[in-house]
Amino acid sequence: MTDHLSDEARRQLETLGTAERCAAIEANRWIGYPAAVRALDALTQVRERPKSTRTTGVVVCGPFRNGKTMVADKFLSMETVQVRASHYYQLPTDASRQEFLTGMIRAMGRVPDPTQRTIEGRRHQLEALLDEYEPRVFIFDDAHHGFRGSAAKEFHTLLRVMGHRWDMSPVLIGDRSLAEAIHNDGELRTRLTNRSLPRWQYDADYARLLNSLVRALPLRQKSELTDEALAKRIFQVSEGLIGDIVQNIAAAAVAAVRAGEEQITLALFDSLKLEPPSKRFSPDELRGLS
Repeated sequence: MTDHLSDEARRQLETLGTAERCAAIEANRWIGYPAAVRALDALTQVRERPKSTRTTGVVVCGPFRNGKTMVADKFLSMETVQVRASHYYQLPTDASRQEFLTGMIRAMGRVPDPTQRTIEGRRHQLEALLDEYEPRVFIFDDAHHGFRGSAAKEFHTLLRVMGHRWDMSPVLIGDRSLAEAIHNDGELRTRLTNRSLPRWQYDADYARLLNSLVRALPLRQKSELTDEALAKRIFQVSEGLIGDIVQNIAAAAVAAVRAGEEQITLALFDSLKLEPPSKRFSPDELRGLS
């Protein structure tokens, strides 16, 4: 019986071979849990808002591997009546002012002008592009990097003027240090709607997430992911991060398919010997998990 599956998962089970089914299990998927939906709604609202001389934006903070970039990806894939574009830029660590401006130009799908290699030249080209194309939303992923290093002043100035000059809403995605930077800036704090994605708790929302994954993963037998022993083990290994929760369950589902078991059990999950994020990442990376 496959009554435990969604229509799409049932179709995958019935039509895909083993390799294709494993690929479908491992594919990225949108998890519409309440905090993520609220963040997505906030991004949609700033894109669909009327023209304004004092635009607002959104800040999405939380530990990494907790679904922040997935919200941005979902937003960018959604249909919209808004004709003005939305762009995505992942800020590099310790970018120089020129690197920051060059990255902005490339994020708009343009090639930096080789005749304008100075900071002033890059800024002139970027401002000309913004004047011409007037993006509605600019998403800055890993935005906490923008408040550090030599590019910080360039980034901060852009955030202050982009609404008034171009009617453009910023979306800032980052870790706890981003939240602290915004909290300490009175002007930005009043212009950004906070939609945090905190670590998961071992509660009813977590149980609902597990049940949604049971429906989404094309396994012939129903996996009792909310069984207390299995649910706690999944939670402990993931350390409350949705990226690890989904990745670990997907890994177990693939193992179940390949072993012919077609069901995730505690014994199978433990056999994978998965390590929690705190044992896999460097000290610098661990700071992003706080």
